[in-house]
Amino acid sequence: MSIRSRLRNFERSLKGRELALLWLKSSQARGGYSEYWKTGEFQSWVSENEEAGLLYHLAFEVNGAVIIRAQGWRELASWASLLGISMIATTPDSKPFELGRARNLMELWREKLCAFLTEVVALEQAVGLISEGHFDGHDVLFADSSEALTLSYENAKLLIAGYNWFADENGKDPIDVEGIERGPGRKTDQLLNEWVMLSRSSALIARGKIFEARDEVLSLLNTDEPLAD
Repeated sequence: MSIRSRLRNFERSLKGRELALLWLKSSQARGGYSEYWKTGEFQSWVSENEEAGLLYHLAFEVNGAVIIRAQGWRELASWASLLGISMIATTPDSKPFELGRARNLMELWREKLCAFLTEVVALEQAVGLISEGHFDGHDVLFADSSEALTLSYENAKLLIAGYNWFADENGKDPIDVEGIERGPGRKTDQLLNEWVMLSRSSALIARGKIFEARDEVLSLLNTDEPLAD
């Protein structure tokens, strides 16, 4: 019997969860999430087992969310960097920066940086909870998704450090990084609910359960908690 045939027989013997975890780990080993789309193909077992289908679609939802949001954060980080440099950096020919002329700009800078860190931390926490609660502690992120999330967090901390230096020099309250890291619970819950709902409904559709998938969506829309921004 060939190695490929043995592998197929082994996969048939696995339960839904085991099969999904094997698929995830083997896919992660082959490269990043972006690279997966060059070689990946739809797995037939997704429509055969509801739990396996949930995990399969959940992996896509989580990795996709990280990649998409990281792109938006890069644009925000560039904007915040330019704003910070314009306030902090000086040259022999530049005029001294006067806070009174740009008070609203200062407040906007603070607001955007707080939102940046809050979103990164919420996403980071949601990824961790998904990994622990649905993937038996295995990291759901592919290498490039994980790197994007880590870099986003580091950029947010670096930009806030620059803001806090400027705030201290001008007698303004600094951004409380530890406070933000303790408090994004609601955003984390929103992400978890959205990812699970979308993944469960996709798994149901793959099994031909269209109305059950519709009910999954409606159940989230009818709750008091709004979807994540």
